[in-house]
Amino acid sequence: MTSTYLLYRTYAANLPQTLSRIGAQTDVANAATYYQNNIGNVTSVDDFLNNTRLFSYAMSAYGLSDMAYAKAFMKKVLTSDLTDKHSFVNKLTDPRFLAFAKAFQFSTDGTVAPQDVVPQTQTEEDDTIGLYSQTQVNKGAAASTEATYYQSQIGNITSVDQLMSNARLLKYVVTAYGLNPDRVSNATIRAVLTSDLSDPNSTANTLNNSAYQSLAAAFNFNTDGTVNGTAQSSANISKTVYQYYNATGTSATPAAAAYKTQYYKAAISSITSVDDLLNNNALRDVALTAFGLNPLLQSNTALRQILTSDLSDPNSVANQQTNAAYKKLAAAFNFNADGSVNGSAQTADQTNSVIGLYSNTYDDALQAANDRATTSYKSALAGVKTVDDLLKSTAYNFIMNAYGFDSSTMTKYTLKKILESDPNDPNSFARQSHNAAYIKLASDFNFDADGNSKTAPTAQTQNNIISTGALYTTHNGGVVADGATATLQQTTAQTETTYYATKMASITNVDDFLKDNRLVKYALDAYGLKTANLSTSDLRKILTSDPLDPKSFINQPENAAYRDLAVAYNFGTDGKTLSVPKQQVQDRSQRVATADGYLEQTMETQAGDQSDGLRLALYFLNKAPNITSPYQLLADKALLQFTQTALGLSTAMSQADIDTQAKMITKKLNLADLQDPTKLNKLITQFSAMYDINNSNVASTSPVVQILQGSSTSFNGIIDIGAITTPIASF
Repeated sequence: MTSTYLLYRTYAANLPQTLSRIGAQTDVANAATYYQNNIGNVTSVDDFLNNTRLFSYAMSAYGLSDMAYAKAFMKKVLTSDLTDKHSFVNKLTDPRFLAFAKAFQFSTDGTVAPQDVVPQTQTEEDDTIGLYSQTQVNKGAAASTEATYYQSQIGNITSVDQLMSNARLLKYVVTAYGLNPDRVSNATIRAVLTSDLSDPNSTANTLNNSAYQSLAAAFNFNTDGTVNGTAQSSANISKTVYQYYNATGTSATPAAAAYKTQYYKAAISSITSVDDLLNNNALRDVALTAFGLNPLLQSNTALRQILTSDLSDPNSVANQQTNAAYKKLAAAFNFNADGSVNGSAQTADQTNSVIGLYSNTYDDALQAANDRATTSYKSALAGVKTVDDLLKSTAYNFIMNAYGFDSSTMTKYTLKKILESDPNDPNSFARQSHNAAYIKLASDFNFDADGNSKTAPTAQTQNNIISTGALYTTHNGGVVADGATATLQQTTAQTETTYYATKMASITNVDDFLKDNRLVKYALDAYGLKTANLSTSDLRKILTSDPLDPKSFINQPENAAYRDLAVAYNFGTDGKTLSVPKQQVQDRSQRVATADGYLEQTMETQAGDQSDGLRLALYFLNKAPNITSPYQLLADKALLQFTQTALGLSTAMSQADIDTQAKMITKKLNLADLQDPTKLNKLITQFSAMYDINNSNVASTSPVVQILQGSSTSFNGIIDIGAITTPIASF
């Protein structure tokens, strides 16, 4: 009979190839294919239990085939609250049940909780908000360029026809007065500009829009199109520029602020009454903003009372205000009680003070405006589940601004088609448009082709982030107990774990991950590849392998050492992060673990047909990396049998107190050695030989048996059988 030792050495030397061969067996491959194709359809624990093929496959994967009949029992296992130490599964001593429960995502009511769907991930949301802020700055700069051009050219206009022939100037004027240059005909604009406002029947007066009257009043054109003096007064030029900033939504930009301060300094000397100030929106806005007052929330009636207050009178309106800003505002001007000026509206010092205050508070006001817009956007986005929801919400205007779209040319229908586009599909509407802004918009939102929000793509599930962190911590000093002093190694590990967990949330593709050396180093350390000397190209090949594809890179026998790393991440073959299914009873890593478990169990079963000892050896090899306590060995009958045999412990030890049994094991076995492949192999090799001795399975001429049988000393440690140099063929 072939020795267990020889069989184990044969299996151990070719383990990846053996698993690959078993996976290719027709019945095994068919079972795996069925499981992967159908497990995603499970929405409740009853669905799972009632599908015999799925249930049997999973039970076999976790070594529970002998319990497949006990569906009521397993239902209680699967619906246990894993966070409750008193739950059903946490009271069971056999660790297989807990491992089985952790492999699935059933709620305590037996359902599979749907994953959250989001119109944008946090990263995408931040990107859109950043675009909004930058677009506002860019629009302000563009508005400033147009203002400079307008101010330099409008003085040269000597007829309405000359203005009409300059498309750039005409567009500026029409936009400034709140009209859409794409929808108002040039003929109408000409008629308005040459209207006699004293004639109620003139074009400007008969059109049902006061904007036309304001436009006509801003210019000095005669009814025949000629000009009396200049086309615009300096005051109307300034008014036009100011209104253009407002009309284009750029009034809160740095460019607009620069113009307002310049205008304020030049125009304040012309103010002869409080009403002059209050009726000049540009001056009014600067003055109020300077003192931290929102111009939109102030009434001119109240402001007139403030500005004409006698500050020496404690009962004056300004002095009675709880907000000291009103008193400071009144002190900044020289208005009499009747609204007239006392000398001038402001002294030079007062003007400079207001401009200085405005400059200091402007940034705060701008930030406050951005914060309000951002807060409103986030609030609106929280209620969005579909594209239609988005287009009906206040978020619509924010998006239009952020991506530089004009509502006069961009229809909601087109916007919807963009948002429903797959940016990765070259045939999608966004990609076919060859418009970079369209593609960017589609990429920054998370809608499917039907306009419904999808689950967010993620580089790692939360479960895998936690698992990776646990592995890293184990390799770097362990967890610090309450009240204990952390070592430098432990403190560093905690710092790196915090960085890793935070940073992973923003990773959108494998290249971003590979560019961050701290993330890569952390991952390699966690998955035991610290010394593997893998290049960036190697890592990319590993991380973009599909673990469910038997032909992928990591599923080749020679690359088996990299599978745990690949499975822990959620990158597609194109390197981009994958979306999590809306409802999944298992994530990708859990599905892969189940498939691996099924292969291992099948291998152990087939090995058991040759030797029960071989089955035990392979079972221990599979479980050893996760063994950290002697109580795990004591709780599993197969592991305990292995341990007793390998360490030469009598089965009678089971009669002793559980803590005594644990001490007996740790006295002879350093559990940390199980994480060392070389030491683990020596232990299993030793078990194989001891098993053969105990069961008389090999000839007495076996060198291993002779060594062990010939020893007259008591067994109190691991014999280095691996050092035996006799060729295996002679055993």
